[in-house]
Amino acid sequence: MRRHLRLLRIFIANSLQLELEYRLNLAMNALNAVLTFAVGLVVLYVLFQQAGSVGGWSFEEALALFGVFLFFEGIIDLFLYPNLSKLPEAIRTGALDFMLLKPVSVQFLVSFRYASLWQVPELFIGLGLIAYSMAALDRLTAASALLGLVFLLCGAVVLYAVWFMLTTTAFWFVKVENVPELFHSIFAAGRFPISAFPPWIRLLLTFVVPVAFITSVPAEAAVGRLDWTTGAQAVAAAVVAFAASRAFWRLALRGYTSASS
Repeated sequence: MRRHLRLLRIFIANSLQLELEYRLNLAMNALNAVLTFAVGLVVLYVLFQQAGSVGGWSFEEALALFGVFLFFEGIIDLFLYPNLSKLPEAIRTGALDFMLLKPVSVQFLVSFRYASLWQVPELFIGLGLIAYSMAALDRLTAASALLGLVFLLCGAVVLYAVWFMLTTTAFWFVKVENVPELFHSIFAAGRFPISAFPPWIRLLLTFVVPVAFITSVPAEAAVGRLDWTTGAQAVAAAVVAFAASRAFWRLALRGYTSASS
């Protein structure tokens, strides 16, 4: 673990050095993050002005959910897109062969080698919105913040594992770039309370495409809506998802034939 953290620091430092050559990107991405936040906030405000509450959530509670959604959008743009989008091409061209020779986890390399650091403003906007929501609901305590962070971590693990496994299907299917995009489109539903959807969609967004465990559960923990049964399910989902991603990766590597052979 310590070795991987040291490598991650090196990867981030290298990415920062490269991206500092294009400092205008920082301003553009910060502006984009602010615009995304502003548009989403207006949509939420109009929705709650008309409905009063949505799926049993108040406007202040929904702000935490939107903050969680923005945070994970930042994670997607920071690590998932820059790295996992390169995996299918690495498999097709044989570039993966060189990674397999490295004395470090190849899954770690293909997942965190690059970082689009200009996406960091989106992370901070999301965290700031969560904190604002908690303060508005008088829930901003150390215990609540810690609980929220625990379930943010669980959500991040589930998000990573699902995205990683979808991308790993490139070992069997040549063109899979649209599969993570499809998941990303469904993930957009995570900005709204899962309880606002019909029962069959709630089931789909919980156990088939686990958006609920990624966005709703951390928001519920932050605003005091989370019951311990759901919390335990979220922790179990994170453990199972990560273990499944590791097993799926090993299965893919066993059947991998170098493109150069």
